[in-house]
Amino acid sequence: MIVDDHDGPNAALLLKDLRASANGKKSLIIALAKTDAVLDAVFGAGTHLVIYKPLTHDRLRNGLRAIRPLMGKQQHRGSLRVKVHIAGKLTVNDTQNIPVKILDLSSGGAALSLSSTCPTVKTLKLSFALPGEQTIITAAAELVWKNVWGNVGIVFVNTDSGFTSSVSRWMKDCPPAK
Repeated sequence: MIVDDHDGPNAALLLKDLRASANGKKSLIIALAKTDAVLDAVFGAGTHLVIYKPLTHDRLRNGLRAIRPLMGKQQHRGSLRVKVHIAGKLTVNDTQNIPVKILDLSSGGAALSLSSTCPTVKTLKLSFALPGEQTIITAAAELVWKNVWGNVGIVFVNTDSGFTSSVSRWMKDCPPAK
């Protein structure tokens, strides 16, 4: 949802109604605002990103680049996720190994807590053993979001059916993440 501060009280009412609706809680909200806008009020209304006016190519590009991880996170949440605490290894460029803790897991992706800063590289490999299993499984992944606490979200790509069925089978006995 894109809201323009030019609409004033109507924009604030729209954001309030959107946040109260079931679908609105999942919406990404971008505000277009003058440079002198009161940001506490803008972000307090649930805005995820502010793009300042006048709109320029650079402001739009940088703003959309900043919100893209959130868009990817929502897009890839179609898979049921399970809260876990599994130790794993994230391999970057087939050379750098970063110890990770898997926070939630699905057959489509995972949220990770990293012990060090994640390089801004898109292609990764995640290796781990499911609880109660001895076999290490590995999947190629792409970074889709990261936050200020050092957590990242990945989506699994080009996974073989063995990986997907192992994770799905294991997840059947686990409560879903909230």
